[in-house]
Amino acid sequence: MATEKLTQVVRQQLGLGRLLPLGRAEDGAWVAEEAAVGVLLRPVRGGRLSGARIELADPARTSEPAVPPPPSALRPGPLALTADLAVTGSRPVQDAADAVRDALLSAAERDLGLLLETVDLRVTELLGSAAEDEADTAGDSSRTAGPRGDSHGREGGAHDDAGHLARAVLAVDGVTRLAPVVGPALSRVAAGPAPHAVDVTETGGDRGGGRHVLLQLALSPTRRALDTARAARDAARAALADDGGGGGQATVAVLITAIDRV
Repeated sequence: MATEKLTQVVRQQLGLGRLLPLGRAEDGAWVAEEAAVGVLLRPVRGGRLSGARIELADPARTSEPAVPPPPSALRPGPLALTADLAVTGSRPVQDAADAVRDALLSAAERDLGLLLETVDLRVTELLGSAAEDEADTAGDSSRTAGPRGDSHGREGGAHDDAGHLARAVLAVDGVTRLAPVVGPALSRVAAGPAPHAVDVTETGGDRGGGRHVLLQLALSPTRRALDTARAARDAARAALADDGGGGGQATVAVLITAIDRV
């Protein structure tokens, strides 16, 4: 428990926020909260959002993930977004809030594949007419640079597969780069090992030499994030099979740490 709490603290300090389930349990995909919020805010017009947070809508309605999740990632399940909203006086407050809510819900499905069930907006400010243009472009101010990193996996027997897996994944439409952030709990402090974008571990066990792969990727916004994550997962499995690495027995988790601009 202490290690998990430390992982959460480090993740928050890095600005990732929660690691949100993307799609359903069988998809084996997650997205950093900061990356998801940045995409959701882009189409918003007629209001200025702040303090946006995404969490599980109901922890009792979650599923067991089909693959080992990234450290401290949320279990698959419906999500809820809360945020403060400042609106202009050009339309009724309720109409403005409803329009922003609809834009967020639509973007969650269209651009991400995020199972966003509810959006709770607290109207905290009424903007003057001079602020209307600013509110209309507020969704364009989110950070999207994201992390950058190498293409290596962990040292040891699994290390030999990492380069081949990285090349296969980078060839997927919508993947822009490898972007590792999440690793061991101390991966971003001086004494800890660096995280890897392609992390291959042996799962072993009584049923033979299985492997688990964690991919940490940055994506293009030109393709729905969930579709890209699924394609990257399938590419990694195929690459393992080509190498005789038991692709059929391998599990693959995809963590999207950043989504770039067009």
